[in-house]
Amino acid sequence: MAKTLRSDPNERTPIGERAMPRGLHQLLIGVTRQNVAGQVLAGVTLLAIAIPEQLATSQLAGVAAFAALIGFIAATLVFVFIGSNPIVSVGADSTIAPLFAVALLRVALPNSSQYYALVAATAVVTGLMVMAVGLLKLGWLADFLSVPIVTGFMCGIGVIIAVHQLPHMLGVTSGGDSVIQRLEALSHHLGHVSAWSLALALATLAVMVAGEKINPKLPWALAAVVLGSALSSALTLSHHGVQLLGSVSVGLPHWRLAWFSLHDWSVVVTTSLTLLIVIMSQSAATARTSADEIGVADDVSRDFVGIGLANVATGLLGTLPVNASPARTTVTQLAGGRTKLVALVAGLGALVLSPLAGVARFIPLASLAGVLLFIAGRLINFSRLRAVWRTSRIEFALAIITWVGVIFLGVEVGLGLAVALAILAQTWRSARPRMVEMGRRKGTTSWEPYDAKSVDRVDHVLALLFDEDLFFANAGVFRREIHDLMRKYPATRHVVLDAVAISDIDFTALAALSQIAADLERSHVTLSIARPNESVRHSLSHAQDKVLRHIKLYDSVDAAASHAMRGDD
Repeated sequence: MAKTLRSDPNERTPIGERAMPRGLHQLLIGVTRQNVAGQVLAGVTLLAIAIPEQLATSQLAGVAAFAALIGFIAATLVFVFIGSNPIVSVGADSTIAPLFAVALLRVALPNSSQYYALVAATAVVTGLMVMAVGLLKLGWLADFLSVPIVTGFMCGIGVIIAVHQLPHMLGVTSGGDSVIQRLEALSHHLGHVSAWSLALALATLAVMVAGEKINPKLPWALAAVVLGSALSSALTLSHHGVQLLGSVSVGLPHWRLAWFSLHDWSVVVTTSLTLLIVIMSQSAATARTSADEIGVADDVSRDFVGIGLANVATGLLGTLPVNASPARTTVTQLAGGRTKLVALVAGLGALVLSPLAGVARFIPLASLAGVLLFIAGRLINFSRLRAVWRTSRIEFALAIITWVGVIFLGVEVGLGLAVALAILAQTWRSARPRMVEMGRRKGTTSWEPYDAKSVDRVDHVLALLFDEDLFFANAGVFRREIHDLMRKYPATRHVVLDAVAISDIDFTALAALSQIAADLERSHVTLSIARPNESVRHSLSHAQDKVLRHIKLYDSVDAAASHAMRGDD
């Protein structure tokens, strides 16, 4: 449950509550004199991991390193003011960076003015779409992606990130758009692997893995990158095949938007639609999970508005699309972050340090590859896949299909496959509901799923529980199963349908129910419905078919069965 700031006069007073302007007060909800130091430290920890991660993500996005840092500053500060969740971190993200980079590099050369203009336009268009979702309260759309399918999709993204970083890790060149093409190109350069690059990448990865186990609140990523940079400079490893980040141009953001051809606009809009679905699913999952972890209420639609505005801001500033980061948000939570002061410290800290970004030119690409490999490993969630396997083989298969689809068919096709599978899985479940036979528990009036040991059948009564809404996709199945059960129990004289799980009945289902009632009446079998809700009652009482209007409704299965049996007397 969310904690209130103050429930009685003796509770600790939030900082400056009496003198603080209302807007600033909203930013510092939950900050007290007792926890302010911890929140500031959590902000420093977030900044420490954000800087190397943003620089590394810029490599995935194909943009200048400083552009990613500007994007982080702008997105963080916008979300602090607009978003609902106090600890969600928004900025350049390794999940969406390959998505727009792969799509836009097909129509523009890397590092060209056209490419930067397309990236900025994609950020603005994506932001407007995400904002619209939030303003129209359409956050529920993200729920169409089930957890297993999102898990498979994220695993695929993790593999793509890892494959993109292999050349930097090995100190060789590579190329190609797809995973297969990149691996094939990489295979031709394995004879030129730089041992120093490999060592730096593995050392960075080892420091982050070990550091997370020792104390995840400490800035291990920054420490590993700084150590790698110092080692590279001291040993002049650039002369031994170790590639450096190179010149980082530090300057003010500037306008990059331009008017494109119809084809280029179509690429921007298509890419933005892809980003929209990923941002919705990842941001909603990140916001809800983190809110649950720290015990606060969260408004997902407001978070979408905040992330949308953050994208518009980064696009207008000439940088790249941004997203909620599960990895950075987790770091914030583990560091003890509970308030918006954490992101405020990180955003302002990045702004203050941004003039010093030029020193990043000494960072080895292998060290940044190690950071991204760590993040990729966090996206490949084997423990969740094992949990899915233990729960449902079908959902596990959907997760694996999505994973493989993203890797081998491409991100766009893989994402489309994930959405299609989610809809198909739900439709399949709804169209294949269970028809549960029920009996009366001995010595009671309780009707439960039939079990010969504890539940008795009642002579001439067939009580059934249909565990889904009754609609066009399963109306035929519903009718066939009732007919099959009537053949199985030919002595049946009364059918009682327990409608407690049926929230609605559409036109096709009403027609099927009318046919069932007519079929049963010809066989001198009565049909009654127990525990219908108001919607079902209204549909039956206002049906044009008299057969439906004459179906008797009861508040319990036992009342329906008892009334039917009294009619036999």
